[in-house]
Amino acid sequence: MRFEKKDLFTIPNILTYIRFLCLPFFVGLMAAYKVDPVGAYLYAGFGIFVFASVTDIVDGYVARHFNQVSDLGKVIDPIADKLLQCLGMVMLVVIGALDWWFMAILIVKEILMGVFSRYFMVASKCQVHQRSNIWGKVGAFVNFVGIVLAFWVGFSEILHWIDRGILIVGCVLAVIALVQYNVGYYRQLRQIRASGVLDTLDKSGSPLIAEHSGSESDDDASSDSQESR
Repeated sequence: MRFEKKDLFTIPNILTYIRFLCLPFFVGLMAAYKVDPVGAYLYAGFGIFVFASVTDIVDGYVARHFNQVSDLGKVIDPIADKLLQCLGMVMLVVIGALDWWFMAILIVKEILMGVFSRYFMVASKCQVHQRSNIWGKVGAFVNFVGIVLAFWVGFSEILHWIDRGILIVGCVLAVIALVQYNVGYYRQLRQIRASGVLDTLDKSGSPLIAEHSGSESDDDASSDSQESR
Protein backbone atom coordinates (compact mmCIF):
# COMPACT_ATOMS: atom_id res chain seq x y z
CA MET A 1 0.00 0.00 0.00
CA ARG A 2 1.08 3.54 -0.71
CA PHE A 3 0.01 6.50 1.43
CA GLU A 4 0.44 9.56 -0.75
CA LYS A 5 0.23 13.16 0.39
CA LYS A 6 -2.32 14.05 -2.27
CA ASP A 7 -4.76 11.54 -0.77
CA LEU A 8 -4.90 13.29 2.60
CA PHE A 9 -7.51 15.82 1.54
CA THR A 10 -9.68 14.01 -0.98
CA ILE A 11 -13.42 14.40 -0.37
CA PRO A 12 -13.95 10.76 0.68
CA ASN A 13 -11.13 10.93 3.23
CA ILE A 14 -12.34 14.29 4.58
CA LEU A 15 -15.76 12.70 5.14
CA THR A 16 -14.04 9.87 7.01
CA TYR A 17 -12.23 12.41 9.23
CA ILE A 18 -15.61 13.99 9.98
CA ARG A 19 -16.91 10.57 10.99
CA PHE A 20 -14.03 10.21 13.45
CA LEU A 21 -14.80 13.66 14.87
CA CYS A 22 -18.43 12.70 15.41
CA LEU A 23 -17.51 9.83 17.73
CA PRO A 24 -16.57 11.77 20.93
CA PHE A 25 -19.64 14.02 20.58
CA PHE A 26 -21.88 10.99 20.17
CA VAL A 27 -20.38 9.21 23.21
CA GLY A 28 -20.61 12.40 25.30
CA LEU A 29 -24.28 12.97 24.49
CA MET A 30 -25.25 9.36 25.17
CA ALA A 31 -23.32 9.40 28.46
CA ALA A 32 -25.12 12.62 29.40
CA TYR A 33 -28.45 10.93 28.64
CA LYS A 34 -27.49 8.04 30.93
CA VAL A 35 -26.77 10.46 33.79
CA ASP A 36 -29.72 12.76 33.12
CA PRO A 37 -32.31 11.19 30.75
CA VAL A 38 -33.30 14.36 28.97
CA GLY A 39 -34.76 13.69 25.52
CA ALA A 40 -32.62 16.38 23.90
CA TYR A 41 -29.45 14.39 24.61
CA LEU A 42 -30.92 11.26 23.00
CA TYR A 43 -32.20 13.16 19.95
CA ALA A 44 -28.86 14.88 19.44
CA GLY A 45 -26.94 11.61 19.85
CA PHE A 46 -29.26 9.92 17.37
CA GLY A 47 -28.80 12.78 14.89
CA ILE A 48 -25.01 12.55 15.10
CA PHE A 49 -25.12 8.76 14.66
CA VAL A 50 -27.30 9.02 11.54
CA PHE A 51 -25.23 11.89 10.13
CA ALA A 52 -22.00 9.93 10.60
CA SER A 53 -23.60 6.87 8.97
CA VAL A 54 -24.64 8.97 5.98
CA THR A 55 -21.05 10.21 5.52
CA ASP A 56 -20.05 6.56 5.18
CA ILE A 57 -22.49 6.06 2.31
CA VAL A 58 -21.50 9.32 0.62
CA ASP A 59 -17.72 8.83 0.83
CA GLY A 60 -18.00 5.39 -0.76
CA TYR A 61 -20.11 6.78 -3.61
CA VAL A 62 -17.75 9.70 -4.23
CA ALA A 63 -14.65 7.49 -4.09
CA ARG A 64 -16.02 5.03 -6.67
CA HIS A 65 -17.72 7.43 -9.07
CA PHE A 66 -15.06 10.16 -9.07
CA ASN A 67 -12.02 7.87 -9.05
CA GLN A 68 -10.85 8.96 -5.61
CA VAL A 69 -10.21 5.52 -4.15
CA SER A 70 -6.93 5.58 -2.20
CA ASP A 71 -4.90 3.19 -0.06
CA LEU A 72 -5.28 5.63 2.82
CA GLY A 73 -9.05 5.50 2.47
CA LYS A 74 -9.01 1.71 2.35
CA VAL A 75 -7.40 1.73 5.81
CA ILE A 76 -9.16 4.55 7.68
CA ASP A 77 -12.67 4.14 6.24
CA PRO A 78 -13.36 0.65 7.66
CA ILE A 79 -11.78 1.67 10.99
CA ALA A 80 -14.17 4.64 11.25
CA ASP A 81 -17.13 2.44 10.26
CA LYS A 82 -16.40 -0.24 12.84
CA LEU A 83 -15.75 2.32 15.58
CA LEU A 84 -19.05 4.05 14.85
CA GLN A 85 -20.99 0.78 14.86
CA CYS A 86 -19.29 -0.61 17.97
CA LEU A 87 -19.52 2.62 19.98
CA GLY A 88 -23.14 2.98 18.90
CA MET A 89 -23.95 -0.47 20.29
CA VAL A 90 -21.92 0.04 23.46
CA MET A 91 -23.67 3.30 24.31
CA LEU A 92 -27.09 1.82 23.56
CA VAL A 93 -26.30 -1.03 25.96
CA VAL A 94 -25.16 1.54 28.55
CA ILE A 95 -28.48 3.40 28.41
CA GLY A 96 -30.41 0.12 28.47
CA ALA A 97 -31.80 0.36 24.93
CA LEU A 98 -29.97 -2.64 23.49
CA ASP A 99 -29.43 -6.20 24.70
CA TRP A 100 -25.78 -6.93 25.49
CA TRP A 101 -25.82 -10.25 23.62
CA PHE A 102 -26.47 -8.51 20.31
CA MET A 103 -23.52 -6.19 20.88
CA ALA A 104 -21.32 -9.11 21.93
CA ILE A 105 -22.13 -11.23 18.86
CA LEU A 106 -21.47 -8.40 16.41
CA ILE A 107 -18.28 -7.19 18.08
CA VAL A 108 -16.87 -10.73 18.25
CA LYS A 109 -17.81 -11.20 14.59
CA GLU A 110 -15.96 -8.01 13.63
CA ILE A 111 -12.88 -9.04 15.65
CA LEU A 112 -12.82 -12.46 13.97
CA MET A 113 -13.26 -10.85 10.56
CA GLY A 114 -10.28 -8.62 11.24
CA VAL A 115 -8.09 -11.48 12.47
CA PHE A 116 -8.95 -13.84 9.60
CA SER A 117 -8.71 -11.04 7.05
CA ARG A 118 -5.20 -10.21 8.25
CA TYR A 119 -4.20 -13.87 8.14
CA PHE A 120 -5.39 -14.37 4.56
CA MET A 121 -3.72 -11.17 3.38
CA VAL A 122 -0.37 -12.20 4.90
CA ALA A 123 -0.62 -15.85 3.82
CA SER A 124 -1.50 -14.85 0.25
CA LYS A 125 0.97 -11.95 0.08
CA CYS A 126 -1.95 -9.57 -0.56
CA GLN A 127 -3.29 -11.69 -3.43
CA VAL A 128 -6.60 -12.66 -1.81
CA HIS A 129 -9.23 -10.19 -3.04
CA GLN A 130 -11.49 -9.23 -0.15
CA ARG A 131 -14.86 -8.05 -1.39
CA SER A 132 -18.23 -7.77 0.28
CA ASN A 133 -20.86 -10.37 -0.53
CA ILE A 134 -24.65 -10.36 -0.42
CA TRP A 135 -24.78 -11.85 3.10
CA GLY A 136 -22.51 -9.15 4.44
CA LYS A 137 -24.42 -6.33 2.72
CA VAL A 138 -27.85 -7.53 3.80
CA GLY A 139 -26.61 -8.27 7.30
CA ALA A 140 -25.04 -4.81 7.63
CA PHE A 141 -28.30 -3.16 6.53
CA VAL A 142 -30.44 -5.24 8.93
CA ASN A 143 -28.08 -4.50 11.81
CA PHE A 144 -28.12 -0.79 11.00
CA VAL A 145 -31.92 -0.79 11.08
CA GLY A 146 -31.83 -2.64 14.40
CA ILE A 147 -29.38 -0.17 15.91
CA VAL A 148 -31.40 2.83 14.70
CA LEU A 149 -34.65 1.42 16.12
CA ALA A 150 -32.90 0.70 19.42
CA PHE A 151 -32.72 4.43 20.09
CA TRP A 152 -36.52 4.49 20.38
CA VAL A 153 -37.44 1.18 22.04
CA GLY A 154 -37.95 2.97 25.35
CA PHE A 155 -41.01 4.69 23.91
CA SER A 156 -42.94 1.57 22.85
CA GLU A 157 -43.15 -2.03 24.05
CA ILE A 158 -44.21 -3.18 20.56
CA LEU A 159 -41.24 -1.43 19.00
CA HIS A 160 -39.00 -3.17 21.52
CA TRP A 161 -40.13 -6.62 20.37
CA ILE A 162 -39.96 -5.66 16.70
CA ASP A 163 -36.42 -4.44 17.20
CA ARG A 164 -35.47 -7.61 19.06
CA GLY A 165 -36.70 -9.71 16.11
CA ILE A 166 -34.69 -7.59 13.68
CA LEU A 167 -31.59 -7.94 15.84
CA ILE A 168 -31.94 -11.72 15.97
CA VAL A 169 -32.10 -11.83 12.16
CA GLY A 170 -29.10 -9.52 12.03
CA CYS A 171 -27.07 -11.79 14.29
CA VAL A 172 -27.89 -14.85 12.18
CA LEU A 173 -26.87 -13.00 9.00
CA ALA A 174 -23.66 -11.81 10.69
CA VAL A 175 -22.64 -15.39 11.51
CA ILE A 176 -23.50 -16.58 7.97
CA ALA A 177 -21.48 -13.71 6.50
CA LEU A 178 -18.49 -14.57 8.71
CA VAL A 179 -18.53 -18.16 7.46
CA GLN A 180 -19.11 -17.21 3.82
CA TYR A 181 -16.31 -14.65 3.76
CA ASN A 182 -13.71 -16.95 5.24
CA VAL A 183 -14.68 -19.98 3.16
CA GLY A 184 -14.30 -17.80 0.07
CA TYR A 185 -10.95 -16.43 1.22
CA TYR A 186 -9.69 -19.95 1.99
CA ARG A 187 -10.63 -21.17 -1.49
CA GLN A 188 -8.82 -18.21 -3.04
CA LEU A 189 -5.74 -18.92 -0.93
CA ARG A 190 -5.68 -22.58 -2.00
CA GLN A 191 -5.92 -21.61 -5.69
CA ILE A 192 -3.18 -19.01 -5.33
CA ARG A 193 -0.85 -21.46 -3.57
CA ALA A 194 -1.51 -24.12 -6.21
CA SER A 195 -0.69 -21.68 -9.01
CA GLY A 196 2.83 -21.12 -7.66
CA VAL A 197 2.55 -17.34 -8.03
CA LEU A 198 3.53 -16.80 -4.38
CA ASP A 199 7.09 -17.91 -5.20
CA THR A 200 7.45 -14.89 -7.51
CA LEU A 201 6.28 -12.29 -4.97
CA ASP A 202 7.75 -10.64 -1.90
CA LYS A 203 5.84 -10.28 1.38
CA SER A 204 4.02 -7.15 0.18
CA GLY A 205 2.89 -8.84 -3.03
CA SER A 206 5.34 -7.08 -5.34
CA PRO A 207 7.19 -9.10 -8.02
CA LEU A 208 10.71 -10.19 -7.10
CA ILE A 209 12.17 -8.15 -9.95
CA ALA A 210 15.27 -7.11 -8.09
CA GLU A 211 16.27 -10.68 -7.26
CA HIS A 212 15.62 -11.91 -10.80
CA SER A 213 17.52 -8.98 -12.24
CA GLY A 214 20.38 -9.64 -9.87
CA SER A 215 20.56 -13.30 -10.80
CA GLU A 216 20.45 -12.44 -14.50
CA SER A 217 23.27 -9.96 -14.00
CA ASP A 218 25.32 -12.61 -12.21
CA ASP A 219 24.68 -15.07 -15.04
CA ASP A 220 25.75 -12.48 -17.63
CA ALA A 221 28.87 -11.68 -15.66
CA SER A 222 29.82 -15.32 -15.30
CA SER A 223 29.24 -15.96 -19.02
CA ASP A 224 31.35 -12.92 -19.91
CA SER A 225 34.18 -14.16 -17.71
CA GLN A 226 33.99 -17.59 -19.29
CA GLU A 227 34.15 -16.06 -22.79
CA SER A 228 37.13 -13.96 -21.80
CA ARG A 229 38.91 -17.14 -20.71
